[in-house]
Amino acid sequence: MLEYKGTYIHQQLGSVEKDWTVADLLTSYEPLSGEPLAVRNYAMQQVVYMAEEQYNDLSETARLRYDFWKQLRPNRIPEHKWGYQLTITNSNQWQLQLTPEGLRYTDVSGQCWYPPGKVSEQLLSDFWFYGPLFPIPDLGLRKQLVAHVRNAFIQAGSPASYAHFKLFEYPRLENPMMWEEGDHLAKDYVCLRQFGIETGCTNWRDGLVFSSLLSFERFLADPTAYQSDLTPAIREVINQHLEPGFVVKKGDESKFNIWDEHGADPSPDNARSKQLFMDNAGQTHYIYRDGFGDEYRATPAEENAWRQELLEKYARRIKEEDDGVVLTQIARNMQLNHAKNVEELLLEAANNATSLTAKQGLSQALHELFNHEKAVELLISLLQYEQESDYWRNYVFNRFAKMRENRGAQRFIVQCLKGDNEIHFKKAVDVVGFWGLHMGEQPLADRNLLLSLNWEDATAQSIHFTKALEKVVKIVEV
Repeated sequence: MLEYKGTYIHQQLGSVEKDWTVADLLTSYEPLSGEPLAVRNYAMQQVVYMAEEQYNDLSETARLRYDFWKQLRPNRIPEHKWGYQLTITNSNQWQLQLTPEGLRYTDVSGQCWYPPGKVSEQLLSDFWFYGPLFPIPDLGLRKQLVAHVRNAFIQAGSPASYAHFKLFEYPRLENPMMWEEGDHLAKDYVCLRQFGIETGCTNWRDGLVFSSLLSFERFLADPTAYQSDLTPAIREVINQHLEPGFVVKKGDESKFNIWDEHGADPSPDNARSKQLFMDNAGQTHYIYRDGFGDEYRATPAEENAWRQELLEKYARRIKEEDDGVVLTQIARNMQLNHAKNVEELLLEAANNATSLTAKQGLSQALHELFNHEKAVELLISLLQYEQESDYWRNYVFNRFAKMRENRGAQRFIVQCLKGDNEIHFKKAVDVVGFWGLHMGEQPLADRNLLLSLNWEDATAQSIHFTKALEKVVKIVEV
């Protein structure tokens, strides 16, 4: 619970109480920790008003955080979700969600927590200044996150807009480096891995007691992080390992303009107008709506050239991107810029897709924009991995629940209802029930009809089941 006291915020969590001054709130890592993300966001926005009377007394660090929260408009951050892994095998799966409230990291496979599925939240300001809460190996994803957040600043050139954590490719590590302290009964350890830093402890009775992950960005941005675990000697070794991997040095952040993912300004002439054009995906009315019309000085010829460049960039990204939300937005942006080949580009990428995440993303985009049967084909192809993890089976049928109008989805669900796979049969019944109960399709919401679709009667080929199945098939395929 938080109480706003004018010059500070009083926090009470159970029996623990703390008074957070403005300076504390603007300089601490994870301010107001323990509160829900929405509550912390609201509090940090209020700190902007509380800080104005104390501005001259604030440190440079606090002023930078003040500038961040004053300039940021979280509602301009679109929601995105990514799945990724930390090792070359798929045993350590993570999910990252970017929202206007902040970032949410889900330990899908339980690498650090048991049971699996724990969600950890991070304030946008903590991500911006300290880096990811947990390691994100892919540099492209980190750059994308930075771009999404920077796009939410009122003034892209404000002090905070280029003060984000260092962006660099993680240097290659042939073998993990391990430091241990303890005895045969219990040990604390630090392990330098390819994707980040792992800390934890073991004992003779339980084996691994706990483990935690520290991103390289947080390690570099916050020398006090994990101070009890990382001795000066260990820090020195890790620093020496990371130094060759930096691709962005201090003062070079401008290379990562939010409108140019490749890190260069190809046209210094009228650069501000081009930046605004690219920021808003060629939809110039948003420039005026957001109050930047007086800065926009583009001619029709310039807009045509920029639009062509924008479409070429989007066409490249369709081949590279694997997140469904991002792919859908890219394709919609192309349509808004009068591209005629969006469906063909998505189909080409789908035909060439090899990674599971790419198939997921392309299936989502093809369904949401074109209700294309190729989306069903991609989903069905993922079922070959259901023996490795039931995640894939659950994902596929959950997607089918959202595809009521797709003919391919209808045929597949009917096929499952008529088939001899018990798990697929029961999943298909769940999908039919969803179509009826949650999508308002009254004929499929008949409770007695749904109860008639049971596996025991199906295997017995009872007349009762056969009649129910015939009725459902007619409704589904109408």
